Amino acid sequence: MSLVLLLLLALPAAGAPPPAKLEEANKLYEASRFAEAASAYERLLAQSPHSAVLHYNLGNARFRQGAPGSFGKAIASYLRAFRLDPRDADVRTNLDFSLRRAGDELVPAGMPPALFAVYNVLSASELAAFFWAAFWAACLLGSAVLLAPRLKALKGLALGAAALGLAAGGWWGLRASSGFKAPAVVILQDAEVRSGPGENFPVSFKVPEGRRVERLDAKGGWQEIGVPREGLKGWILKPALEAVD
Repeated sequence: MSLVLLLLLALPAAGAPPPAKLEEANKLYEASRFAEAASAYERLLAQSPHSAVLHYNLGNARFRQGAPGSFGKAIASYLRAFRLDPRDADVRTNLDFSLRRAGDELVPAGMPPALFAVYNVLSASELAAFFWAAFWAACLLGSAVLLAPRLKALKGLALGAAALGLAAGGWWGLRASSGFKAPAVVILQDAEVRSGPGENFPVSFKVPEGRRVERLDAKGGWQEIGVPREGLKGWILKPALEAVD
């Protein structure tokens, strides 16, 4: 797996002919100027925040950067890329490798990898689009059948669209209710998690850089987090986290 990751990190993601600024960022990456490449990708993401390719390339640059916090930030970038394009094999490979290095894993324990791939074959935005398209198709076709009985042949299409809408809506809802609701990634090595929101509270446990956590309550400069894998909960300084929104 490590050899696969190194091969995937060797070059930024390819695709349609990129604009000049993306080419500049890619050249910085190819020249091993990873910090500058990361900054260039971040500037491009400010203009195109929903580009899975940019998030993936930024993750690669951060992974190779080797600066404090860059490993955790790389995982955050890979998570954003996976959310936007879960079918991309390179994104899945790099994300899974990085999570394992942080003591986590992409595929939940007990779930077959093939089932996980099918469950995540569509992004949340694609599921939402399928739901609304099927919903309006069912409404329009159903209305046509009711208003013009001679179009009763469309009844089957209306029922099919309704069934597709229910399936997409159920899938969309299941995805929204499972997994991390407000995810974040720890970007500080061995971050201390305390029993309360303040330095006066004792350290309950430590979390390694790159671990995914759930954001819960917040108070001042402190964020309450949950670590689902270990079933732990506590308070951590907000700068130790990067939210994955």
